[in-house]
Amino acid sequence: MSCTLIEHGYVVPVSTNTVIEDGAVAFEGSRIIYVGSSAGFDRQRHKPDRVIDARGRAVLPGLVNTHTHLVGAYMKGLTEDVGGGGDAVGLYKFGFPVVCSLRPEDFYSGCMTHALEMLMTGTTTISNTWMHENRVGPVFRDLGVRGVLSEWIVGTDLLKLSARNMERPWNPTEVERRLEAAQELYETWHGKADGRITTRISPAGPGYLSAEGIEKSRDLAIKQGVGINIHIAEVPGETEFVMKRYGKRPMELGRELGILTPQTIGFHCVYLSDSDIDIMVETGMNLSHTAFHTPKRGYFPPMDKAYAKGVSVSFGSDWCSNDLWKFMRAGIEIPRVMTGDVGIVTAYDALRTATLGGARALGMENEIGSLEVGKKADIILVDMTTPWCRPIRLQNFITNLVFNANGSDVTDVFVDGHQVVAGREVKTVDQHAVMRECQERAERVWSKVLGG
Repeated sequence: MSCTLIEHGYVVPVSTNTVIEDGAVAFEGSRIIYVGSSAGFDRQRHKPDRVIDARGRAVLPGLVNTHTHLVGAYMKGLTEDVGGGGDAVGLYKFGFPVVCSLRPEDFYSGCMTHALEMLMTGTTTISNTWMHENRVGPVFRDLGVRGVLSEWIVGTDLLKLSARNMERPWNPTEVERRLEAAQELYETWHGKADGRITTRISPAGPGYLSAEGIEKSRDLAIKQGVGINIHIAEVPGETEFVMKRYGKRPMELGRELGILTPQTIGFHCVYLSDSDIDIMVETGMNLSHTAFHTPKRGYFPPMDKAYAKGVSVSFGSDWCSNDLWKFMRAGIEIPRVMTGDVGIVTAYDALRTATLGGARALGMENEIGSLEVGKKADIILVDMTTPWCRPIRLQNFITNLVFNANGSDVTDVFVDGHQVVAGREVKTVDQHAVMRECQERAERVWSKVLGG
């Protein structure tokens, strides 16, 4: 089995808050066999076939994005500056109409463009949720990322929703179609691409799906033995609707329906009471914190209370912006502003959330999320020779890395031991051709839906 050695870099294992100044990582096939000093690697024993000089670069585990909608590429820049007083008006006025109008042939280039953004900025594991997920499987397969697919099981008309609409005509027939699609997705893609692609179940949440639909989704997840993704306590109007319909808050309803477990990732979780956070801790569910996305709409979850009570947190991007370096910084800075506590989240905390936090939420912490012997060779290299990262002081290296490096500083990416980005160029697909096609398709969609 061939051996690749990455040496002389600043190795950041993430499993501990340490940096190996002249460090090395080696892997054979898809598994890491060495993490330590460059001098300590036994070349005679392992005889590396390929040696990469990482001088001036940080060597990290790949980032893990626990919530995105790849079709959101067609929403880039559409929903961020529309006002609305924090009621997510952009989502209802522009977002849903655009993505719900896509034709089957629009999915590949749009989803690939968003996935390229993630991969090229250092995300090696992408957990995606939307309808028609079978169309997204080829994107993960061709790009070479570690991908998680989950069919969005919706039970109402998305185009009729708003923050003030307290009515939800449920459509049981559509729910059954989506459940059948989720089963087909599992049969088609779960465990494919040498295990890189897996699936989960995604009941859309109590603002989009009836209690009965959520229970059926739960039962299907149990049958398949997979985890659950759910939008919950997400947007203005959801709590009000759920209270009116069920007399309970969304988290209370979720607990009652048995949908909140350690295998569940709750998306956004913005509108949380103290008792909601207690439920999250009690059930062991995970929070996918969209730290850079939700502030665009003028709201943010009470992360100080979530952290204080020990909620399991990862980062998700949702859509439009998918560079997790932005999410790390927003995840640090906004809670500091909200609380006045500069120590509430550190750079290391944010980096751990973007790696091990995501791995844990997806049940993959034994495989990815840190640089450790035996784990998968999902590795990224980050250029630290730039003016914005210099000078370097080893004692503050991780702080410098998280606050000052950017997604565009990622130079090389390995997934499952395969190099998929080299010198900032993607090796698996023609990124420029993909983006050209996406632009053409986006212009057609925008013209049709937005009138220009």
